[in-house]
Amino acid sequence: MIENTLIKNGTVKEIEVLNVGKIIKKYIKNYNLDVSYLFKNVDEVKIMQCTKTGFRFYYPLSIEGDNTFYIDLYENNKKRLYQETKWEFKEAASIIKDKSSVLDVGCGSGSFFDALKGKNCNCYGLDKSDFAVDLLKSKGIEFSNEPIESFAEKNIGKFDYVTGFQILEHVKHPGKFINCMVKMLKKDGVLIIAVPNNEPYFLKYDKYHTLNLPPHHMGLWNKDSLIKMAAVFELQVHDFKYEGFDYLIQYFKQKTGISSNFTTSILKFFFNFLNDILGKRTALVIYKKDRFNDYKI
Repeated sequence: MIENTLIKNGTVKEIEVLNVGKIIKKYIKNYNLDVSYLFKNVDEVKIMQCTKTGFRFYYPLSIEGDNTFYIDLYENNKKRLYQETKWEFKEAASIIKDKSSVLDVGCGSGSFFDALKGKNCNCYGLDKSDFAVDLLKSKGIEFSNEPIESFAEKNIGKFDYVTGFQILEHVKHPGKFINCMVKMLKKDGVLIIAVPNNEPYFLKYDKYHTLNLPPHHMGLWNKDSLIKMAAVFELQVHDFKYEGFDYLIQYFKQKTGISSNFTTSILKFFFNFLNDILGKRTALVIYKKDRFNDYKI
């Protein structure tokens, strides 16, 4: 029996089967990475769906990326993958109040905390990678690289805000992971999550988008699953937002120097058309904690 990775004892159904050989070839072609060692004795990759929330995940769970995979991926593709600023950083920072306590789970180099400068927040980072440790030390950010389970037990009800940007899709047991994030919130705390938007796949139709596949990603989230999972963790959805292709407008204007109102209007029309055709690339959800409790997920 295949376990439901979001809800303990929840039911799942199989909705898709992917070709392992095709996945391996995509990583070699696009990122110069041989991931075949993670697919030993795996004939096919199934996409399973939680029947209660609609959350989908890849199976078997053994194909999750290991430390070697991530070291090789980022060493070989730093310029393509590393981003100092993200749309979701700005959106999250806009709602975080001054002098709050903020934990960023999967904080990487701590780039999100740059968006909080001037707010006098008490910032904490949690990330298991060795790469993150050295960067956070250099920035003077308080952090831990221990597993989220043990960190959560030491920090129950400590933070006003807990954030997770582009991290939840990597986790093979998201139910336990989210439970830990919620546990660390204060009674009226806020959970902020940003994930790639899959309606039903990344950019709607790209089922084999390389970095949206295992071993890089283990889960597929969309608006429906993000909204429905709130009840599982006794959260309330406070706000939901999409990032589309609109960010490219500013990029185009900076590169070309063209900034007239007419050009901006044309660009907005064009990128809104792309959003409708291809879908929006990132989903951001802001949850409020319903009550202080030790959830059993």
